[in-house]
Amino acid sequence: MNRKEIFLLIGQKGSGKSFVGKIIEKEFGIKFIRVESWIKNIKKGRDVYDEKYIKHSLEMIENGIRQEINKTDKLVFESTGITKYFDRMLESLKEDFRVTTIGIHADSKICLNRVKTRDKTIHINISDNQVITINAKVREKDFTSDFHIDNGAKTNEDLIKELKDILTRYK
Repeated sequence: MNRKEIFLLIGQKGSGKSFVGKIIEKEFGIKFIRVESWIKNIKKGRDVYDEKYIKHSLEMIENGIRQEINKTDKLVFESTGITKYFDRMLESLKEDFRVTTIGIHADSKICLNRVKTRDKTIHINISDNQVITINAKVREKDFTSDFHIDNGAKTNEDLIKELKDILTRYK
């Protein structure tokens, strides 16, 4: 197995995956890949539930992650983790790299409010109903991650300490 490490943040839309990814990059020097910007470029009017779009998105993410990990020893990216294509991508990445999953959790109401107020230029714009539906699927899937972070009301300092505990286990 390749010694390169991938940290995968998994959780509901609005749980703070991108926020945590940016903290990891800033505080620990591990490159954060905002994959939503990649798939935003191919969405262009396609429905977020379109099977071909979902499959294409996850294939593109895996290929992009494989390209990016060749440039570094560690990276972090994020996903809701709800589709069969995500499961395939994760298994494929685990065959070649050390993948650590970190579940990012927050109350559904907090998640919805965060999605409503976040920067629409860097996130895929979806309706409240779509957020509710996607997040219900995330909760229903109940992905078992290696680590868990409750990102409801923590300070940056609390998140940094928690992340330090997680990331230093793998030095």
